[in-house]
Amino acid sequence: MRLVSVLSTMISLSACASNQESATNLSDTDLNPSSPEQSRSEFNEALDSEGSSLNTRGALVTADCIFEGYSYAIDILLSCGIEQFGDALRLHTFKKHAYEHRKVFSDQLLTYREGQFWFDAYDPPLCVQTNSDQQLELAEQAQACSTFDLIEDGQAFFIQNRNSGLCAGLSSFSCDSHRSTGGSECGGVSHRYLPLVFGDCDDALHFTWRYQVDVCTNEYPTDACFGF
Repeated sequence: MRLVSVLSTMISLSACASNQESATNLSDTDLNPSSPEQSRSEFNEALDSEGSSLNTRGALVTADCIFEGYSYAIDILLSCGIEQFGDALRLHTFKKHAYEHRKVFSDQLLTYREGQFWFDAYDPPLCVQTNSDQQLELAEQAQACSTFDLIEDGQAFFIQNRNSGLCAGLSSFSCDSHRSTGGSECGGVSHRYLPLVFGDCDDALHFTWRYQVDVCTNEYPTDACFGF
């Protein structure tokens, strides 16, 4: 099975220490390589007629919930060679530090193209679908990918499932529902996570793209943590 082959490939990579940070990958095609946040004008230019950006890569981050100064990013459960691909995606504190290359961790690095979300760092790339519980999960087949629109709201956007019309949020949970992953960030700040559930767009979270992270000189993530 495709999922088994992906797991075998990733498990063969060395796992990261629990206190490793995240970093961002820049390329010549990044919309705004000089800034961690995409400006509103650039965001508008990157939208097609249906409200979907054409081709963007970065971490999808919401500052609607903050833990000790850290916002949250859409994230695969676990990382660095020990990913658990069969579990629902969640919100994880944005791993905003790394060493000099400043790349985003593969488990938070999403590509948005033609209305779909892809984790291109994995071989083969994995797309995202909405399951029956209205949570995001990785699809085993490309034809199962769900399609999403990014609905602009000021300097940020909502994530709306094009078929259901539901938007990404916390459902009945609150920002205070966070739990520890067991890991920690630069300086020892605990990694936290929250559920991500599609529901009423009146309760949707605001997201922005992050393309860069800050340098943490005491962090040494292995190459297995980054896909590019």
